[in-house]
Amino acid sequence: MLRALAHLFPSFGCRSWRLAVPTLLGALLLAVTVPVQAATAEGASAQQSEDGSQAGDGRYAGLIDILRDPAKRDELIGELERLSAGEASDDTSDASADEGGMVDDIAGGLFGVVAETAADMAGAVSRLIDRDLDMDWLAVGQVVWRVAVVLALAYVVMWVGRGLLRGIWKRLEGFTRSAHLHHRLFRTGVAVLASLALGAALLLLAYVAAQASVWWLADGDRQLAAILGLALQAFVVVEAARLIVGAAFTPALPGLRLFALSDTDSRFWFGWLSHVIWFTGYAGILLVPAIYRAGREDLASAVGWLVALVALLYVWTRLWQARKPVREALAARADRAQRALTGWSLHLLAASWHWLAMLYAVGVFVVAITRPGQSLPFVALATFKTAVIIGAAIFVAAMISQWIGRGVPVPEGLRQRMPTLQMRLNTYVPLTLRILRIVIGLIALFGVLWAWQLVNVFSWLGSDGGRWLLASVIDISIVLLITMIVWLVATGLIEAKLNSDTDMPSARMQTLLGLFRSAIAIALVTVAAMIVLAELGVNIGPLLAGAGVLGLAIGFGAQKMVQDVITGVFIQIENSMNAGDIVTAAGVTGTAERLSIRSVTLRDLSGTVHVIPFSSVDIVSNYTREFGYHKGEYGIAYRENIDDAIAQLRAAFDELAADPDWKDRILEPIDIPGVTALADSSVNIRVMIKTKPGDQWAVGRAYNRLVKMYFDKAGIEIPFPHTTLYFGVDKDGTSPPANLRLLKEDTQKVVEDESPSRPGEKPDGPRGRVPDRDDVDLPED
Repeated sequence: MLRALAHLFPSFGCRSWRLAVPTLLGALLLAVTVPVQAATAEGASAQQSEDGSQAGDGRYAGLIDILRDPAKRDELIGELERLSAGEASDDTSDASADEGGMVDDIAGGLFGVVAETAADMAGAVSRLIDRDLDMDWLAVGQVVWRVAVVLALAYVVMWVGRGLLRGIWKRLEGFTRSAHLHHRLFRTGVAVLASLALGAALLLLAYVAAQASVWWLADGDRQLAAILGLALQAFVVVEAARLIVGAAFTPALPGLRLFALSDTDSRFWFGWLSHVIWFTGYAGILLVPAIYRAGREDLASAVGWLVALVALLYVWTRLWQARKPVREALAARADRAQRALTGWSLHLLAASWHWLAMLYAVGVFVVAITRPGQSLPFVALATFKTAVIIGAAIFVAAMISQWIGRGVPVPEGLRQRMPTLQMRLNTYVPLTLRILRIVIGLIALFGVLWAWQLVNVFSWLGSDGGRWLLASVIDISIVLLITMIVWLVATGLIEAKLNSDTDMPSARMQTLLGLFRSAIAIALVTVAAMIVLAELGVNIGPLLAGAGVLGLAIGFGAQKMVQDVITGVFIQIENSMNAGDIVTAAGVTGTAERLSIRSVTLRDLSGTVHVIPFSSVDIVSNYTREFGYHKGEYGIAYRENIDDAIAQLRAAFDELAADPDWKDRILEPIDIPGVTALADSSVNIRVMIKTKPGDQWAVGRAYNRLVKMYFDKAGIEIPFPHTTLYFGVDKDGTSPPANLRLLKEDTQKVVEDESPSRPGEKPDGPRGRVPDRDDVDLPED
C-alpha cells in the first residue's frame, strides 16, 4: 500500500489529482460542517441550561409533559430499562463482555442507529406539533434586522478590503507565474501562504468592525448580544472555511491555485463547496443555537436534522455529478501507470470513488444526528486532521517532484570540467524520489492513524525502542548520504583532473574512471556496510579480523595479480596507452581494444587477439600520440643526380598535399634531411612527413605511389637487386669465349646465344638437351 501511495504522489499535476483532490475535500466537508452545527446546537443547549431559572423551568415543564402523556411515559420507562440493563451488563462483564458489546455495535449498529434516528425524529416532530407554534414575530424581526446589519457591515468591510488587496494578489500571481518550472510549485505555496495571511488579516478586521457594532446594536441586552455573537461566530467560521477552500481553487486567480485545475473545474468545485459552507455554517452556528436560546428545543432539533439532511442530499448530487470526469481522469492516470498494482488500484478507485465518498457522508450524517456529544467532535476533528495531513503530504511530494524530478542542474563551468557529473547525479534522482515518497507516505499514514486514534506511532517513537530505531535510521541515512557524496566527489575530481577540453570524455579518462571507480566503489561499499552493521548492533570485530586474514592470504597467493593491477594503474596514470591506440607491448603490435584492471587486449594486423597481463609489459610503444611521421628511405642508382631526385620527391609531396583526401592528414611540409647512406647498389635519401597520429602509414602508402610515378616520369632509376657474371679479361683486352645455352624447362627448347664470343665462330652445341660443363668453351692455356 505504501508503494502504491508513493507512486500516486508524483501524479500531483495530472488531471486525475486535479479532480480527485477536490472530491476528497468535498467528501470531507460534510464531516466538518455538519458536526459544527450539531455540536454548536448542543453547546448552545448546554449553555442555556446554565443561564438561570427560566431555562430550568422549561426543562421541568418538558419533563411534566412527558410524565403526563402515557405514550411518552412508556417510552421514557423503556429507555431507562435499556440503560439499566446496559449498566448491569457492564458491571458483570469483563474484557470479553466489552468486546461483545463492540461486536454488537458493529454488527447491528446500522439498524439500531436507523431505528433510533427515526424514533428521535418522530418524537421531535410529535412534540413540535403538540406545542404551540405561535411566536413573537416582532421580537424575531428585531433580532433578524440587527443580525443582518452586523453581517452586512462585516461583508462590506470584506468587500472593500478585497478591492484594496486585489493589486497585491495580482502581484502574488505574477510572482508564481514568473517562476522557473523547477520552483513554480514552491513559489505557489509561498504565495498561497501570503494570500491566506492577507485574507486572515482582512477577516480579523471585518470581525473587529462588526463586533464594534454589536455593542451598539445589543444595547445591553445579553440575550441579543449572545445571538449577535453567534452571528459573528458563524461569519468567522464560514469565511475562514471559504478562505481555505479558495486557496485550493481560487477561480479568479489561476496562479494562486494549489491544484492545477481548469477555470471550469475550479468554478464548479469552489461554487458548490461554498454553498455547502454557507448553508451548514450559518444554519448550524447561528440559526439552530438561536432557536435553542428561544426555548424551542424541539424546533431547533428539527431544523438541525433538516439542515443536515439537505446538506447530505446536496453533497450527494454534486458527487454524483462529478463521478464521470473524476472517473475518466483516474482511468487515464491508471493507463499511464508504470506498475500494474498502481494501475489496478487507480482503476478500482475510479469505479468506486463516488460510492465511497457518499457512504462516508452518510456515516458522518448519522453520527452527527445520533451521537452529537460523544462521537461527533472526534469524527469532526479526525476528519479535519486527515484532510490537512493528506493535502500537506501531496503538496510536499509534488513540490519535491517538481524540484528535482526533471533532473539536477549543474553550473555551466562545472559541467564543462565534469561533463558526466550531471548525468551521474540524475541517475540517482528516480531512486531518491522513490525513497522520499515512501517516507512522506509513511509519515502521512502514521498521521492519519494518529488522527483516528488507531495507532500512535509518534508516541511509540518517543519510547526507548522507538528512539533507538529512529536514531539507527537517521544514522544509516546519514552514512549512505555521505557515501553517495564521497562517491560523486571522488569520481568528479578524477574526471576534472583527466578530462580534456572536449565535451566527451577521452579514452584515457574512461579507462582510468573504470579502474578508480571499481576501487573506490569497493572501498566505500565495504566501509559503509561495516558502519551500517555496527549501527544495527552487529559486532564487526570478528568480521574485520577475518577480512584482514583473508586479505593477507589473498595477497600472498595472488602476487602476480597484484602486480598486474598496480602496473596497469601506473600505466594509465602515465597515459601510456588508451583504448583505440596502436601500440607495441610485450613484443606484440596491434590496436588496444580493451584495458581492464589487470590486462590489455591487442588485435594485430592479422586479426589475432592477444591478451597481455600488465606484469608482462616492460616497454610500451605508442604510435598514436600527438603526431606521427612517415619516415621513408628512397634509393636511386649511383649514376642519377641527387638534386634531381630530391626535386622529384618534393614534387610528389606537393601533389599529395594538394589532394583533398590527404591534405588534412598532413601537419607540416616535407622534411628531406638528405643522403643517409651510400649503399651497395643505391644512394639512399631520407624523407620525413609529419602527419596526424595514426595516419602515418596511410600517408606513406599514398606518397610511395606518387614517388614511383614521378621517378619513372623523370627517368630516375630505382635500383633493384641483380647478378653480374664476370669471366675475366686477357692481356690484349679480349675476353675468353663463353658460349651459354639456356633451355626453357617447360618446353625443353634450347635458347642459344645469337652473338658469338669470337668473330666467325658459330655455336655448335647440341640441341634438345640440358647444357653441361662440356658446352662451355674455356680459353686454352
